[in-house]
Amino acid sequence: MPTYRLLIEYEGTKFAGWQTQAHGRTVQGVLLDTLRGLTGERGLDLQGAGRTDAGVHALGQVASLRCRRPLDPRKLLRDLERELPADLAVLDLSPAPKGFHARHDAEARAYRYQIATRRSAFGKRVSWWVAENIDTDAVAHAAAAFVGRHDFRAFARRARGVESTIVEVEGCEVAVSGGCVMVRTVASHFLWNQVRRMVGALVTVGRGDAEPSHVPLWLSGRASAPLLAAPAAGLFLEAVRYPGTVWRLPLLEPIGLPFRT
Repeated sequence: MPTYRLLIEYEGTKFAGWQTQAHGRTVQGVLLDTLRGLTGERGLDLQGAGRTDAGVHALGQVASLRCRRPLDPRKLLRDLERELPADLAVLDLSPAPKGFHARHDAEARAYRYQIATRRSAFGKRVSWWVAENIDTDAVAHAAAAFVGRHDFRAFARRARGVESTIVEVEGCEVAVSGGCVMVRTVASHFLWNQVRRMVGALVTVGRGDAEPSHVPLWLSGRASAPLLAAPAAGLFLEAVRYPGTVWRLPLLEPIGLPFRT
């Protein structure tokens, strides 16, 4: 079956997540309906690298599309630009190797979270406004403690049927710019709600309600991790890495927030 790779961007506010549901508007559902109408094929297989939840955004979601007959990628991309709603865009569409699967073949994913340090009229959809002062140095030290191979059971809402809760976190960096604290986390995969729970723990540290040294205790189960989960609105699936590809992550600058010094 011909296989294609899609690079996708979406503003997740009005989506009930990536995965098709019986009820609710989803990214996968809207894309499939549009692709079926454009190609005339009902049996399309569309799989995403990250199953983002309701309200979560994507800067670089990757999907694999399998169909019965070859498509014209350039024409289909132009047609998608015309037909897709304003909060969903396919940035690139190209042939992929036979058997390519966006989720199974991915070797790492990067998520970004935005914490607004001031109230903004534009920020509700793309950030979490934390009114209290945040000690960003403490947040950075706590974030570094998440790096490595750990059991993230305490930071998952539910394992979603996954047997192992072990996750290899390659990096967890913190940047501050224009009244925004940004947290980027890179890992092989993520458990359900893991990033949002990690950010909630980092904010707990930033507020002074915990210490960076508590992170290893939470990971080991020697102390109860904070139950605070950051809102979905501030979370972006930033990029997906595949074997043999060049991967350059963008600078950590605020998205959708007016710059303020």
